[in-house]
Amino acid sequence: MKMLGYNSQEARYLNLEKRYMIPYFSYSQLNTFITCPLSFQLTYLSGKFTPTDNKYTLLGSALHDVFELQGKQLIAGGELTKGQAIKRFNQQFIKVGKEKPQHFADKDDFIKMYQKGITAIENYYEIYGDVKPLFVEKKFFGKVAEGLPPAKSYIDRIDGDDPQDASTWILSDYKTGSSPKDKSYLREDFQLALYCAQVFAQYGAYPKAVQFVHPVPQKTQTAVHQGNGVYKFKNQREPVVEFSVSDTIIRIRETIADIVEAYEKGEFQEKPHAFTCKSCFFYQNGLCQPFDEQQQGWANI
Repeated sequence: MKMLGYNSQEARYLNLEKRYMIPYFSYSQLNTFITCPLSFQLTYLSGKFTPTDNKYTLLGSALHDVFELQGKQLIAGGELTKGQAIKRFNQQFIKVGKEKPQHFADKDDFIKMYQKGITAIENYYEIYGDVKPLFVEKKFFGKVAEGLPPAKSYIDRIDGDDPQDASTWILSDYKTGSSPKDKSYLREDFQLALYCAQVFAQYGAYPKAVQFVHPVPQKTQTAVHQGNGVYKFKNQREPVVEFSVSDTIIRIRETIADIVEAYEKGEFQEKPHAFTCKSCFFYQNGLCQPFDEQQQGWANI
């Protein structure tokens, strides 16, 4: 793309807010594009599909619903007992098993996922059973940097001393997998950093800490604010993973520019990957064929 008075690098970042084809960006949008540009195009731009379920997202959705309701009850001065939480989970997840059996390999697979959900609830209540949060599923919407479209997020849980003093806040995002994230993931992922940027943009202060909460293995991965938007993860052997909010803004700008360029060129390429493609709705339904059919299995990756 050439624009009068600008070199190609300047033109790449010009008017990104207006050129971005969606009214706002989110972590899910950008992460989908990074994982596979074609999946981004089919999910967010085609108008034919919406993000679809698999057994992991179904479990996560059911657990998020329980955790959100429990937090809201505590905020309101009420209570959702562990027994009530398990009953609600049972109703939702058993209904899912009946309505969407295709997401489970067999009955044993369904039971395994169900048991994982029960373990998550029991572990969650050991930590948060009587701990009232400041907010649950708090929506953030607004600009995090000049020239970018607004960002939209829902933060699962916020704890802290003062609902008006963001510097006391601990932001939590629930992850319902069986294991904590490895260092490579923590180093590359920008979800927590985006949340910090949104809090700072709205409240003028960085949160005290951000964390992934893993209720299944009962682990928490917490990054503590060191100052100036720099966060360092606790309880790690060297080298300890750190991230910078300002560096993340640069990466977000780059990713949005990549998306805009792909849109303007009409080139959203598939990105074959053994794990992500295997669980991808578009690949499973024949809407994307990134592999050489002459080769067998995943050997062509």
